Amino acid sequence: MNSKVYFISDIHLQPDNTEEEEIKKRYLFEFFEKIQGEKCTLFIVGDLFDFWFEYKHVIPRHYFKTLRYLQKIVEAGCEVHIIVGNHDYWMGDFFPDEMGVQIHQYPLNIEISKKRFFITHGDGILKEDKGYRIMKKFLSSKFLTHLFGLLHPDLAFAIARKISSGSRSYTSRTPKMEMAIRNEIIEYSRARFKEGSQYIIMGHYHMPTVYTENGNTFLNLGDWMNYFTFGYFDGKELSLCYWKQKPRNTLL
Repeated sequence: MNSKVYFISDIHLQPDNTEEEEIKKRYLFEFFEKIQGEKCTLFIVGDLFDFWFEYKHVIPRHYFKTLRYLQKIVEAGCEVHIIVGNHDYWMGDFFPDEMGVQIHQYPLNIEISKKRFFITHGDGILKEDKGYRIMKKFLSSKFLTHLFGLLHPDLAFAIARKISSGSRSYTSRTPKMEMAIRNEIIEYSRARFKEGSQYIIMGHYHMPTVYTENGNTFLNLGDWMNYFTFGYFDGKELSLCYWKQKPRNTLL
């Protein structure tokens, strides 16, 4: 693995042609071109798509250009890894077999430049997520996956968009709630530090955050919707970066 590694999460690509979506994709493709040019390693830490379901014979047309960019990155000699998120955990063998992108269904413990990384999307780790953890097991079951695969893709995407928009509305957070969540995910990272991990990379919470303790670093990647943030490891240090955006006060 290349010692230069980039991390990104929570892009939530949607099948829309809105101005907001076009800006998101333009910045994303510029970022992908940077990855390709540097011939480094890329980790997408969940929720590249706002919804993804892997059909046997169908590729969603709205995501074709994104998929082609990922394939070009691999063809340039880069490693690309995707840790599935709560919006795109229905990924299967299309990515590794057809594109050379490595898919990870579970959090990843990995050594990079002799440093121990723990990489996770982060969904389901909060104390209040008990109901979600049960629901995720149900939604990812082989039986339900088979049933959903029988739906016409147009209908499947319409249903998924309805559920996704409702989920975003439900999870609107006050500053007090955000602080509570940030404290809890930091405590989660501290537990991983005690297990030997030196760097914790997480997405899902859309809160760009850097927390350091005894030379160890926890990084929440923020998102590619409001912040356009990403992580960068140069072989020695891990940092939180902003793509064409002014940094905000996110250090703890």
